[in-house]
Amino acid sequence: LVCGNSLVWKGAPSTSLTSIAVTKIIADVVEKNGHDGALVSLVCGGTEIGAAMTEDRRVPLLSFTGSTEVGRHVGERVQARFGQHILELGGNNALIVMDDADLEMATRSVLFAAVGTVGQRCT
Repeated sequence: LVCGNSLVWKGAPSTSLTSIAVTKIIADVVEKNGHDGALVSLVCGGTEIGAAMTEDRRVPLLSFTGSTEVGRHVGERVQARFGQHILELGGNNALIVMDDADLEMATRSVLFAAVGTVGQRCT
């Protein structure tokens, strides 16, 4: 959106209601800033929709967050059509706690990072 492109995205099949709510929030922000909310579009569905997006030459850049196994496949399919991709794969909020850290604060932070966002945190 910042670069002047529209956004078409697909959430996980198990999070359709959340995906709809997020799309509505983003569209409202876009509209409040003087643009058409239709710049942000959601596509719901399963792997067939994701596969179609990886193959479609009209999608110049595809970003995927998920497992390493699926990400490898996505990257290969997008690369095969000379598209660009951004992959965030297999992470689980790894962190290092130094020996001079405030352990009480570190414990709270680790707990929040692990469960505070229900595993839906990408940094």
